[in-house]
Amino acid sequence: MLKINYLAGLSFKRQPRFFNFFLFFLIFSFAASAQTQTQEDGITRIIIEKDKLPVIDSLSPSRANTVLKDYNSIVENNSKLISAGREPEIMFFQYTNSERFTFQGVAARTCITQETLATLNQIENAQDDIKGRTLILPVVNGIFIPIERGINSIEILLQENYSTQTLTKNPIYYNIDGRDYLFLRSKRFSPTERAYFLDSALRLPLDNDSYWVSSEFGKRKNPFSGQMKNHNGIDLAAAEGTPVYAIKDGAVYANIENDSEFGNYIILSHDQGKMTSVYAHLSKVFVDRYQYVKKGDVIGLVGQTGMATGPHLHFEIRQGGKAEDPRNKLNIKE
Repeated sequence: MLKINYLAGLSFKRQPRFFNFFLFFLIFSFAASAQTQTQEDGITRIIIEKDKLPVIDSLSPSRANTVLKDYNSIVENNSKLISAGREPEIMFFQYTNSERFTFQGVAARTCITQETLATLNQIENAQDDIKGRTLILPVVNGIFIPIERGINSIEILLQENYSTQTLTKNPIYYNIDGRDYLFLRSKRFSPTERAYFLDSALRLPLDNDSYWVSSEFGKRKNPFSGQMKNHNGIDLAAAEGTPVYAIKDGAVYANIENDSEFGNYIILSHDQGKMTSVYAHLSKVFVDRYQYVKKGDVIGLVGQTGMATGPHLHFEIRQGGKAEDPRNKLNIKE
């Protein structure tokens, strides 16, 4: 399955050549043992077992960090093989980002493109927080496109853009965590895909000229009980039937009808659950639970269902489960 005929061409410094070759061979064998190959209906499927992948403990180069040096040697040698028109070695390593690098920092230190790391690790945006996250690191650049339904905007966009193209006559799928990926070696994001990947801004849940702020985030007197209570969002008064938009790509985590307080409301999950947004008191809801929506999609209409004194959108942003003032995230007019 995997070739080792180029190993003799690698050179190592600062330690005896035989010792380095032996160490590298052990790492290579370890990486190969994490991959099993199956054949079915003309499809070659390579199953990657994450818990068996060689571990890179640190992305900080040092004489003692031999696994990182060997990883970098494989990446460099694969680049030379591709330039010479030869087939590279496909293998994977893993790294847990306990060093708190940014996503761009990890890409720079591994010499692997951002789109390669993003599509393999289900990273939706270049600004996503990956501190503490375990990443799979490939040794060849390209784009990984999931075969089944995409779970974020980049995956869905890639599937749409490549759906009409014949990508390979004899497909090879890489199966990771039960998901099949088609790997397009040396491919880069198109300008549109890159724009989606780099766009971290949130849009307003209502059109800018369609609302006014009727209640701010924080302590306030409850209009029904008269008691002081935390208001975990911001109220945007608008005419009934005003379109309500998803502020960011995400999945519908909850779609609740006739709640005694919020009436009809939606909760969207963003960034694999790290952030959620809440849209309450809706007159109509246009999305179903688990549905994936894109930023700017109309998900409902302003109403006054539940405990509401008039038509408005109660809107919340929660980061890690904690309510945050939407004014700190959005350009909400006074």
